[in-house]
Amino acid sequence: MAKAKAKDEAILAALLSNATVRAASAACGVSERVIYTRLKEPEFKARYDKARLELLEQHSNRLQQHIGAAIEEMAAIATDPANSAQVRLNASEAIIRTSLKLTEQVDILQRIEKLEEQTREQDNL
Repeated sequence: MAKAKAKDEAILAALLSNATVRAASAACGVSERVIYTRLKEPEFKARYDKARLELLEQHSNRLQQHIGAAIEEMAAIATDPANSAQVRLNASEAIIRTSLKLTEQVDILQRIEKLEEQTREQDNL
C-alpha cells in the first residue's frame, strides 16, 4: 500500500512538473499507459485536479504581484516618443486588450458573487 502511494505521489509530481504525459512518464519512470490508467480512476484524477488547481493558484498569485509593474512598463512604452509608432501602438493595444479582459473578469466575478448571495438568501428562507 505504501509503495503504491509513493508511486502515485511520483506520478502526480511528474504530471505537475512536465508538459506532457510522455515527459512525466520519463521523469517518474512509470509507463505512459499506467499514467493514463491512473488518470481514468476518479480518486486519482480528483487528487491530480486538486493539486493542479492549487499549483495554478500559486502561479496566479505570483503573476498578480507583477501586474502593477507590467502596466507601468506598457504605459511607459506606449507614451515614449523615442519608440517607433508601431512599438507604441503594440503597447497601447496590449493595455487595451488587458484592460478589457480584466474588466470582463471582474464583472463576471461580481455577477457570480451576486448570484451566490441570492442563492444563500433563498436557502435561508
